[in-house]
Amino acid sequence: MAKKTAKKAAKFQQSMSEALSNFDLKAFNDWVKKYNPPLWNNLKNHSEEVQMATMCKTICGRTDMLNTEAHKKALKWLSEHDMKGRLF
Repeated sequence: MAKKTAKKAAKFQQSMSEALSNFDLKAFNDWVKKYNPPLWNNLKNHSEEVQMATMCKTICGRTDMLNTEAHKKALKWLSEHDMKGRLF
């Protein structure tokens, strides 16, 4: 039984990493719809800017994505949109 749980967790993490590594808002929203419905219910009512900021913040919070192209794009997007404390 533990192996099934580990496989599901690995698939979950892998799919999240793939969705974030593309730095694509549509892919991130599709992932959130599938794996995190409570977050999706909150995000779908917000503007695209808030959704993008959430995706960027998620990328920045993951240690396995440090020094990747997506992390660099996320930092750049957050700094360009002055997200120093307005959202988080």
